[in-house]
Amino acid sequence: MLYTVMKLRISSLRIKLEGGSTIDKRKIVFQMIMTSKIVPISDENIDEVLQLLTEDALSNIVLIADCTQLKEWCDIRILKNNNEIDAIFSVYRDLDFLATAFWCRDVISLRVVMKDFGNILVGKEFVAICTQDQLAQFAKACVILKPIKERQMIVDRSIKLHCDCRKIPVRLSIHDSRKLKELYNVTGTPAWTPNAMNLGPFYGIIEEDRTIAAAAGVHFMTPYGTEIGNVATHPDHVRKGYAAACIKAVVEEVLKDSDLVILHYFESNVPAQQLYEKMGFIYSKADPVFFVRATCTG
Repeated sequence: MLYTVMKLRISSLRIKLEGGSTIDKRKIVFQMIMTSKIVPISDENIDEVLQLLTEDALSNIVLIADCTQLKEWCDIRILKNNNEIDAIFSVYRDLDFLATAFWCRDVISLRVVMKDFGNILVGKEFVAICTQDQLAQFAKACVILKPIKERQMIVDRSIKLHCDCRKIPVRLSIHDSRKLKELYNVTGTPAWTPNAMNLGPFYGIIEEDRTIAAAAGVHFMTPYGTEIGNVATHPDHVRKGYAAACIKAVVEEVLKDSDLVILHYFESNVPAQQLYEKMGFIYSKADPVFFVRATCTG
């Protein structure tokens, strides 16, 4: 840890204080060297981590999922200073790209914990979903390549979703993964692997030839919130309400165990906006969020 922190370019770090004065960040980093450590997530600290993250579950829901259901695919490290958590950073590796999530008290803490991932992040492109505040922090810790505005919507047990489709979706299993992959290849749905079938329910509309015309599932499922994802409709079956039927079926099952259901869509995706609003989803307190592509230069 001492070596990791010392590698920071502390000679050039300065911080603007409220009121216009400045303080040399070298003093802050030196204090971190003396008092901080980086540890992996473990059974010993998971309760403390979740207590912190669930203070604002909607802003931290991806990191909550990484620390719980998705933990086996994640490298999660915690920066502690004077026995207090100052930053948490996760790298998720079960996709064709690096996906990250983080929480931090300040930018310096974020830089320190990200430096510990130097062999993974430097020179590589990675993604994250950030709130407006997190985006500002991230931009000071790495190089932001392209932030895309997303909307975050939710539904809970108090909301009854609307759907006009008369087709009844069926629950899919791992045995349907090949046909599901065929659908996702046609529709260009990248954030899916067969492992997702074990994370929560997937529902699909099955045609007479046994092809999957539409599907919806989850990215993760936790007691604090479940993210709907991998929603797709074959081009031959659009505007039939199939996606809505599949989403509704997933939501109804998920809400038996999760407090709420979350989804994200790109702000430019007007058809998705119209669909979700018509179904009854509402915008969350964390909305909007940003899908961020970034890199580290070392």
